[in-house]
Amino acid sequence: MKTILITGASGFIGQKICDRLFTDYKVIAFDKIKSRPEMSKPYVQFGGDILNKKHIIKICRKYDLDIVIHCAGIAHQKANSNLCAKDYELVNHQATINLLEIVLKENSDIHFIFLSSISVYGENENGVALKEGEQCYPSTPYAQSKANAENSLIKMFNKKILKKLDILRLAPVYDSQWSLNLEKRVFGPKKICYVKFGSGNQMMSTLSRLNLTNFIDNRIKNQDSDFFCDIYNVTDKRPYSFNQIIEIFKQSQYQPWRLTIKIPLGLIWIGTIVLAKIFLGKSKWIKSCYDKLAYNLIFDNKKMLDTGFDPEQTLESVFLKKMKF
Repeated sequence: MKTILITGASGFIGQKICDRLFTDYKVIAFDKIKSRPEMSKPYVQFGGDILNKKHIIKICRKYDLDIVIHCAGIAHQKANSNLCAKDYELVNHQATINLLEIVLKENSDIHFIFLSSISVYGENENGVALKEGEQCYPSTPYAQSKANAENSLIKMFNKKILKKLDILRLAPVYDSQWSLNLEKRVFGPKKICYVKFGSGNQMMSTLSRLNLTNFIDNRIKNQDSDFFCDIYNVTDKRPYSFNQIIEIFKQSQYQPWRLTIKIPLGLIWIGTIVLAKIFLGKSKWIKSCYDKLAYNLIFDNKKMLDTGFDPEQTLESVFLKKMKF
């Protein structure tokens, strides 16, 4: 039985990966929070700071790791967050490399799975589905830190220090109980109403949390090469328009039924300019928020599908229970 270290194991994504994998693998769950009631599963749990090398060394000396699934990191924050670019860089980039270097000293054949983000591409104003080989233009400190981590991992692979690397660029992740990544595109403040920005026909790629965990399991079980470096856009099978998301939410028992109001994109653009002047130094981040509302954010998932993986879950199956698996 393979032994897997999962960092960020009590987070929204990490917790689900632990639940998915513990029946087939020995799971070492590592997080700042050592245990939570909902994590009362047969995991081996370690509490600790990802920035503290001693905590990682302790795990590596006690267990022979075969795979690392690195979920830990700082996610996107609001414009008024006290976090700066150095904070993202320290946790999302440097801690990733520190973790890998420690693990490699114990097992040079480690399979390292890094959870990145489609935000590394930057905003896409031409509406074309972006492929893994596209040039990246990260526009936020979060996206830049993820891109920097990717680049460092790839350099380590090119130098043959790291032999097995999967970089997963995740579309906005959701499930029925947590869908903030979708809500930001279709709700007004405090969910007082649904908001249709412009025509509402803007398309976005999405990712069911279950589709993500199933893809990771698929990669582990079907990987028999001794030397690889793969980057995947991980998404649901098809993208959705903002209008479709609103309609699915309205029919869902998990989201409130509210009136829908339409706001012209020109008005949003004016608000963007005003906010950029108020939050000096955050203008690039604020502009990226506008782009997420105004343009298509779709990502080519052909490479993922070509692995033979079939992402069965959809917005309809998750929120409306129209499909059974």
